[in-house]
Amino acid sequence: MDFPRHTPYASARFDGALMFNSLQAGIMVTSETRSPIVRYEVLAGAQHHPVWSLDHLALVVYCYCEVAKVEKLEETDLQVSVTASWVSTDQFSNLIATYIVWHTSSIIREAVSRMLAHLEDEQEHAWPLTEMQLPVQESLGA
Repeated sequence: MDFPRHTPYASARFDGALMFNSLQAGIMVTSETRSPIVRYEVLAGAQHHPVWSLDHLALVVYCYCEVAKVEKLEETDLQVSVTASWVSTDQFSNLIATYIVWHTSSIIREAVSRMLAHLEDEQEHAWPLTEMQLPVQESLGA
């Protein structure tokens, strides 16, 4: 039986701590759209794994990270179970979160809900406008 050389997709599931101080937020610009995007690290096992979230999930991650900072949580207190898809090339591999289960208190969840509602209402004015791109190719200057 012949197996394909390249698998067109892969998925991952891991548990760990979302390192909320590692959060970077901005806008991903494609030829047709402008979407919220965040990059952060999840400590799973002995390693920090870079993870990306897009669109609505980016807003949710942003709110959890901001609430964690306001509430002065310890860096490893924001426990998560992440389901992600791999977006890979020969040179790069990126985890794109598709679903996150948040293991936190109801106080944190309620604060996130309030912040998310406000952010969704004011997204155009409140969201960081820094343009960000998934690393899928080396920069031309490198």
